[in-house]
Amino acid sequence: MKQKNYTIAVLGTKTPVGKEILAELDRQNYPPELIQPLDLHQEAGNTIAYHNQLLVSSALDLFDLTQPHILFLCEPRIFERYPHHFLHGKNWLIDCTGKIQKAACIIPELNGNTLRCLRHKCLCAPNSAAIALARCLKPIHEKYHLIQAQATAILGAWYAQPTLVEPLIQQTRHCFAQTPVAQANIYPMLAFNLIPDFFKDITPLIYHQLKCFLPSPIQLHTCFAPVLRGGAFFIQALLQNIPHMNGVRSLFQQKSFCRVLDSAQPIGTHDLLAEDKLYIQNIDINKNTVSFWLIQDPLQTGFIQNAVQILSLLIK
Repeated sequence: MKQKNYTIAVLGTKTPVGKEILAELDRQNYPPELIQPLDLHQEAGNTIAYHNQLLVSSALDLFDLTQPHILFLCEPRIFERYPHHFLHGKNWLIDCTGKIQKAACIIPELNGNTLRCLRHKCLCAPNSAAIALARCLKPIHEKYHLIQAQATAILGAWYAQPTLVEPLIQQTRHCFAQTPVAQANIYPMLAFNLIPDFFKDITPLIYHQLKCFLPSPIQLHTCFAPVLRGGAFFIQALLQNIPHMNGVRSLFQQKSFCRVLDSAQPIGTHDLLAEDKLYIQNIDINKNTVSFWLIQDPLQTGFIQNAVQILSLLIK
């Protein structure tokens, strides 16, 4: 697909995901003449600052979908209302809602080549938790053969009440600093659930997406808290081959998207500063089991950046 022959349509400009997709496209310098913001008819007319100019969202009902487009689906209600409306002609649909679980799951760093042989035009931008777990566990599986893994996920909240965020961050940091790593399985009781109801199905979605990259079973326990601006995972991986500390550290250090942190630093107190990194901390090995903390920024290492990376692969 050549650059002059397509439109980048963002469906759902008022949602947090839609806003971040547009911001990421702006950061990546996609020209404004290629961008088409779209909303449901009753919400059209939304004004978006983009490349030092203003774009106004159009009504989806009035938009010509018969021409070639790359569509970012950011509003779940649009899929619910028009479930089969977009996939025809030369359109590509990148799902950022988690509603289309049968879509092809692409993480460019892991299976970007899959795009070359796809016959259908529906792609799933994986949940940020699935991306982080797949990116750190896939190289371990390739070197040591992963038998199974358990992950306790404490995921950052976007929609917390502003007056509560800072004190809860301090309480969560205190939990991280005071609780031994060996007691990580109690963290679900220490977290603060501030996520809206539509996130309640996030765990099955992560399971579904991980199956695209890891054949071994992953047991995932999730809870939600405003942990800085990202999320933290305590991971225990049972391996077929006995790992060595230097080998595991080198495995992570060789990955450009990983940074191994000082183990003396309390978990959850590192400011991520919007860096495109996964942070690995407190690596421990006991016979065939390796455990560590994984800390991420969901906006920079998550599905929004992943969705725009998919776009860049489509237009090459």
